[in-house]
Amino acid sequence: MTIIKAEYINDYRLRIHFKDGQVRLIDLYDFLITTPLIVVKKYLDKEFFKNVKIEYGTICWGDNELDINPISIYNGDFEAADSPFKAQAKAAKNNCV
Repeated sequence: MTIIKAEYINDYRLRIHFKDGQVRLIDLYDFLITTPLIVVKKYLDKEFFKNVKIEYGTICWGDNELDINPISIYNGDFEAADSPFKAQAKAAKNNCV
C-alpha cells in the first residue's frame, strides 16, 4: 500500500491517495489527543499538522517524528466519520482478513 499523495483538508483531516487508485479521507484528531507521546501531541498544532509529507510511500511529519502505517490507513482505521470512501475502506479491510 503505497501513498502517492496527501492533501490537507481541514482540522486534522487528510485526503490520502494510494498508488492503486484507492482514496481515503482520514481524521487523526482522536489519535492525536489520545496519544501519550509528547512528540506526537505537538501535531495538535494545526500549523505543524499541515506540514504532512510523503516519504517512502507513507505520510509523515517532522524529521519522521510521526508517521502513520499506510496499511492502517488503507484498511480504514483512521477513516473520517463522514468519509465518502468508507465502503472502499471496509471492503479493503475485509479482503485483508
